[in-house]
Amino acid sequence: MCCNHLNRRDFLSLTAGAMAGASLASPSVLAAAGKARWDPDRWDPDRPLVRTGQTLRVQPILMYGTSQKRPTTSYKSWGGIQTEQGASEEVNRIAKELKSLAAAAEFPMQILPVIKIKSAQEAAEARAGDHDVVTIYPATVVFVRHRSGPIYYWYEALSVKYLSTAEELERERVSVYDVVVDDYQELLWRLRALYGVKNFIGARIVALGGPGGKYAPDAPKYAREQHKIEIIEVGYGDLTQRTRSAMADSTTVSRAERWAEQYLSLPNTTLMTDKQFVVNAFLLYGIAKDWMSENNAPAFTIRNCMSTLLPGVSDLELTQ
Repeated sequence: MCCNHLNRRDFLSLTAGAMAGASLASPSVLAAAGKARWDPDRWDPDRPLVRTGQTLRVQPILMYGTSQKRPTTSYKSWGGIQTEQGASEEVNRIAKELKSLAAAAEFPMQILPVIKIKSAQEAAEARAGDHDVVTIYPATVVFVRHRSGPIYYWYEALSVKYLSTAEELERERVSVYDVVVDDYQELLWRLRALYGVKNFIGARIVALGGPGGKYAPDAPKYAREQHKIEIIEVGYGDLTQRTRSAMADSTTVSRAERWAEQYLSLPNTTLMTDKQFVVNAFLLYGIAKDWMSENNAPAFTIRNCMSTLLPGVSDLELTQ
């Protein structure tokens, strides 16, 4: 890893004269610095944001029981599902509702076939399946019906032994905050949060200048060990080579200028600095996207951006 601090003068001297010609960097250096020519639509403000996360696999489970008629005694449990036919109808209802939920979600979600469970053995088998989250219809999210379908027993009497109390938060139990009544929007935001967790653990991130932690020097170590984050370190020396390559290519510079024009034409956007700074920012945007693509990383961070990168970006104007 190179030094994570490159002063303004050094950055300026390394990039000075780049626009005078490609002779500053040999073809081999340009190739090593990554692709300089970018697709016209690499930055498009009209295009929906790209979501690079892995699909969340949701396993719905219907827990129910059927009763055998017994004379002169109470034999039915509380709730609106008492027969196999009723359970099958509820499975179809759940599948249809979750299909609609997945279609409306702004993140990728796969709804697995609903599993019907009547015994502890069936529950254990379902738990061992290949999924990210379980939604229990009376584990991770509990959905109960009150008015949206056949009323559930668990709406009335969700077991206090199943839910956590304030003194039991360290145990692996579901809390009352994991219970949803009727409202699928309440279920959706919980699934969205779990989608975020799934795609955070073990993620890859490109770190220009190396990793660091503001007021927490052990942050990179913690991220690697606790969250399995893979940190890919790139140096400012590499940035210098890539900047030379980009600035020496008229097509790339034109692309950044067009993106700057698009950005400044967006509604409620006012330019209050020199336009060239915006162009320079898009050049660096393209370089950062190259790093992310080359390393299959959905995230990017910069160390010492205020003291190293931004002054250098401002000085790029003087080299043109």
